[in-house]
Amino acid sequence: MFCPRCGQQAAEEVRFCSRCGLPLDAAAELVEAGGYPAGHPATTEAGGALTPRQRGTRKGVMIMTGGLLFFGLAAILTVIKHDFFVFLILGVAIFTIGIMRMLYARLLEGHNVDTKSAKRSGTTPDVEDGARLKGAAKLKKGRGAELPPARAVPISLYTRTGGDTSDMAAPPSVSEGTTRLLEEEEHGAPVE
Repeated sequence: MFCPRCGQQAAEEVRFCSRCGLPLDAAAELVEAGGYPAGHPATTEAGGALTPRQRGTRKGVMIMTGGLLFFGLAAILTVIKHDFFVFLILGVAIFTIGIMRMLYARLLEGHNVDTKSAKRSGTTPDVEDGARLKGAAKLKKGRGAELPPARAVPISLYTRTGGDTSDMAAPPSVSEGTTRLLEEEEHGAPVE
């Protein structure tokens, strides 16, 4: 194993780097966890939080069970009095909604654990792990940031300076333009 900080080769049973003092057992755990810190949602197995697909499937099964129970109660009441037949239709509708919810979960919802479900189930990491996760997220976000590519057009073309604006140019007078036109007519030059 090599130390991730200084590159010193170390034996597997060594707990600290002999050159820089980095705890190597923590680095080994990080490598074993696939690069995720301890307590990260990607490292928790099925014993932790539920995925959206699992939650949706559970909700669908619960709605289907409720629909079956309601249908059974409505069937018993319909046998007693035929006016309760409408509740049979409602029981079938609830059961159908449960099937649709379960199909939606199985076909369209993701199977990754999200942070909301981890918070709901109570498997959130403690404050120290949370700070570690935030630091890892900042590092991950910072790695993708790069310098923009070199420009093919020099920047000096975009920063052209105009004339000296401290002295205002006097507008030409109307008589100068008229005099110029008359002189052109006298000399036979075409008038524009």
